Amino acid sequence: MTENDPQARELDKELDDMDERVENLEGEIKDTREDWERKKQDSSIPGAAGAPERADDDDAPEATYPTKR
Repeated sequence: MTENDPQARELDKELDDMDERVENLEGEIKDTREDWERKKQDSSIPGAAGAPERADDDDAPEATYPTKR
């Protein structure tokens, strides 16, 4: 494949796009992980600091809907 090959140019562009998406996703994962670690340190956030019973309502949301048959 040469630089004049349209297929090669298209593949290079796709590769560049994928690399950019990977970098963006890695950044989102890092941000989410840091946010979760901060929340685990904050005792005012129910469920995050190891108290899931504080985060749960008496009824699960799916319990308020009739079953479909």
